[in-house]
Amino acid sequence: MDILLSCLIIIWYNKIIYMEQYPIPQFIEAEGKIAFFLSFRQFFYLVGAGVACFILYFILPTFLFFVLAPIVVVGTVILAFATVNGVPIINMLLGAIGFSMGGKNYVWQKKESPYPFKPIKRTQIKKLDQAPVLRAQTSQLKNTKTAVELRTK
Repeated sequence: MDILLSCLIIIWYNKIIYMEQYPIPQFIEAEGKIAFFLSFRQFFYLVGAGVACFILYFILPTFLFFVLAPIVVVGTVILAFATVNGVPIINMLLGAIGFSMGGKNYVWQKKESPYPFKPIKRTQIKKLDQAPVLRAQTSQLKNTKTAVELRTK
């Protein structure tokens, strides 16, 4: 009985220590569904479009209502359901408006030159007759050496 109990303990211990590792999903960004397949944002976009069409029905003439209501509905459906690279269209539109209205910081601007290449400034070579003439100078060291050799000090 003791052997059986010790075997069960060893098996149980090995299951705990050497459990298989499963990847844990991270960065899960899923909107909660409130009505059927609609998220909170999508539901209220569609409710807003319904309210807008209801108001347009009483304000506009019938012909104009039948022209504008499909435009409002199609625009709302696009805003509610369409995404570009996983980003909702409304976020793209707000980002584009913010970019076009906001200030821009230009770090570098190319200066235009009239010539395609930069002209090279060359130094003028002076002729020999214009250059200063080098004269041999007598140095103090040379004078001292001569004096030591001759011992005339």
